[in-house]
Amino acid sequence: MTATKLELDIRRRGAMRGILTLGSLDPAFEGAEGVSGGSVVLDLRPVEFVEPAGLCGLAALLEFLISRSRLVGVRIPGHNVAAYLERMDFFRIFGHRVETNVDVAALEERRRGNPGTLQELINFHSEDEIPGIINRISEILENRGYLLRERAAICATLSEICANAVEHGHSPFGAYAAVQAYQHIVSGGRGKGEEVLVAIADGGVGVRETLSRNPQYAEFTETDNEALRHALKMGVTGTGEIGRGGGLAVVGQIAARAGGSLSLRSGSGRVTFYGDRTNSRNVPRFPGTFVRVSLPRKAPEEPAS
Repeated sequence: MTATKLELDIRRRGAMRGILTLGSLDPAFEGAEGVSGGSVVLDLRPVEFVEPAGLCGLAALLEFLISRSRLVGVRIPGHNVAAYLERMDFFRIFGHRVETNVDVAALEERRRGNPGTLQELINFHSEDEIPGIINRISEILENRGYLLRERAAICATLSEICANAVEHGHSPFGAYAAVQAYQHIVSGGRGKGEEVLVAIADGGVGVRETLSRNPQYAEFTETDNEALRHALKMGVTGTGEIGRGGGLAVVGQIAARAGGSLSLRSGSGRVTFYGDRTNSRNVPRFPGTFVRVSLPRKAPEEPAS
């Protein structure tokens, strides 16, 4: 039987050229809806660089495919991408569950230190696991010069998002998180500087259904995008994946003040908050809830000569 092939949408030019983002997985998520039994192959060979959102999105996609397919194959490009995936523990989590074209044993022979710039891809299922993840994120932010009050606000909200991602066992695979700090700005061409990217994904019921359970918010859940926009407002609470207090609004405002963004995706909706504006668009269905936070630090301007 011929395997179903899933493609990516990898940009060929511009600042995001060759980067695996959540958006570049859209054609694969769309194609995954039609998978039922048999074999499926995901071709990552156009990828040159993987960021945390792309890694968490890939994990969520593979969990979805593994539950619906007899065999899942992943075609991975040359050494650099394979080495990064090994460094981020991708093969530790998925190496025995999918078929790849990579000699993992050879990659594992490399020595690797802890550079203090990343939280490897981690699959978590209970609130007991969350403090370790949040402590690691706090360390990364501290290494990048974030003040204690900023770290406390960011980490408190991310802890809440992580807790909601695993609450009540809504997600069959729990949740995934990945974080990395870069010496350059990854999220498009916004000038020189550095950036911390945080991604959290779960396979739960999603934002729209969660908010619709609360009669106070039912009128704001006619579409996925409407529910997402409402979830980004201060104080909005649900009973599952969405924050129960300051919630997403707090970390969104912190990211916006830094010149970054917060992107929230669930169902067929995606909303990105930049502070002065909010962009919404319809996208292929995401099986759960996805949060991406961009925290850039611009390089200081050079004095005029």
